[in-house]
Amino acid sequence: MPIPENYYADLAARFDFPEGLLDKLQAANILYDEEDGASFFQFYSRQTARELFIEIVQRDAAYSGFGAPNALARIAAQKRAGLAKGIPAA
Repeated sequence: MPIPENYYADLAARFDFPEGLLDKLQAANILYDEEDGASFFQFYSRQTARELFIEIVQRDAAYSGFGAPNALARIAAQKRAGLAKGIPAA
């Protein structure tokens, strides 16, 4: 699912990424969060129906969250995808 570009600008301001990692995340539409140095990666499939998508996550064992800071970016991407398919926003 395509993620809005401003999401990655926000990530660049919040975290210090190794050279090239942020570009790779953006190219693959992968969301990211970090907690005390522990990484959390999220990827969402394109919607196959109004509300059906697949979420894939990878988390370091020390990351105890669920990627809550990424929720707004996911919702924005889902609404854009639905509108592109002609599905009215709820």
